[in-house]
Amino acid sequence: MAKDPIKKASNRTYYFRANLGYHPITQKKQIQKYCSGFKTKKEAREKYSKLILTSPNDFEEPKYLITFGQFIEDTYLPWYKTQVKESTYLNLLSAIQKHFKFFYQMPMDKIKALDIQNWQLDLSERFNPNYIRILQGSLSIAFDRAIILELIEKFLSNDRSHQK
Repeated sequence: MAKDPIKKASNRTYYFRANLGYHPITQKKQIQKYCSGFKTKKEAREKYSKLILTSPNDFEEPKYLITFGQFIEDTYLPWYKTQVKESTYLNLLSAIQKHFKFFYQMPMDKIKALDIQNWQLDLSERFNPNYIRILQGSLSIAFDRAIILELIEKFLSNDRSHQK
């Protein structure tokens, strides 16, 4: 028989800690909700049941809190390393970290086609077209990954494709 999640506190009220899964992006940080001060066990159990039945999406951190820099460093680069040869990863790593810094402080869902065009124009003043195409391709892969992970909407991808 499973342990009862409803506990009695020393002040004769009831409390519980509900485990609601893991953070949707990192899958590491456990989401927990602690509620206390219930006068009866029945009252605490009702609240616990409602909480467990609530959609897990209600507990996700809003997408706008994730910056492009967090996404690149914590999610994209570890994934990208598993997708290419080590030499390819090492060759592009410093270029990605150097040139994508343009977007690092921006929230993922706030990056617009105009931002990407400004980035491209900035690059065009300093680098040759072949190098810029490599960077654009890498940026495109990063945004495609963000779409797959549902961090941004698909329309951003379409906007980017018209800016090349």
